[in-house]
Amino acid sequence: MHLGVVHEIRDPAGWDRVMSGDLNLPPGFALLGSVTQDDVSRGMCIWEAPSLEDLQRLLDGAFGEAVVNDCFVADAARSVNLPAPQTTTAPA
Repeated sequence: MHLGVVHEIRDPAGWDRVMSGDLNLPPGFALLGSVTQDDVSRGMCIWEAPSLEDLQRLLDGAFGEAVVNDCFVADAARSVNLPAPQTTTAPA
């Protein structure tokens, strides 16, 4: 599932620490694209993840208090240039 995230960056050093390191993502997660505002106050990412709740939990755990993550499900019919899925999720 494609998900979008708007990040409110409260601690630029905390953002840089996570984004410049090895993300070491669990199976089923792929960061497809990311942009950061020039003053490092906001960022925006496109993800593939098993669920909205799973991505929210992953990001909140990774960034802690440094970033507020507003995750949402992408509507494919109203989105442009979403890449093909890169991960597979095991059947439930």
